[in-house]
Amino acid sequence: MTLWIRFEASGGEQFGTLDGDAIAVHEGDMFAGSRPTGATVPLGAVRVLTPCKPSKMIALWNNFGQLAGKLGTTKPDHPLYLLKAPSSFLAHGEAIRRPDSYAGKIVYEGELAIVIGQRASNASAAEAASAVFGYTCTNDVTAADIISETPSFAQWV
Repeated sequence: MTLWIRFEASGGEQFGTLDGDAIAVHEGDMFAGSRPTGATVPLGAVRVLTPCKPSKMIALWNNFGQLAGKLGTTKPDHPLYLLKAPSSFLAHGEAIRRPDSYAGKIVYEGELAIVIGQRASNASAAEAASAVFGYTCTNDVTAADIISETPSFAQWV
């Protein structure tokens, strides 16, 4: 399995493949047509970045049956999504910051993140699978009390 990594070194963003503690630097488009440069850098000498620079994160809400039971909700008839802006992403090792104006409950969940490497819309299951570049882990952190603080408007941002 190829382990792709984005990183900052020598003042610039780069990407490559990780093998143990060494990164084989690549050039081109990470999602299509990248090629190794022949250069390597030690993992310990770089700042690890987010896996890619997405325009958004699309997340499923309430796709976990046990959580729905715990919350006293039912399984929705169709997938319910929420969006997260790129400004909400943090790279490996960066501190999660509580909003200054919020003193309420913070919850976190380990999640499977699917990195989509090509444009897809109204895709069949096979087309959607072929658009997947890879998988990573993410820590989803939510200021939980804000979500239903105002009954007339669920806040999912």
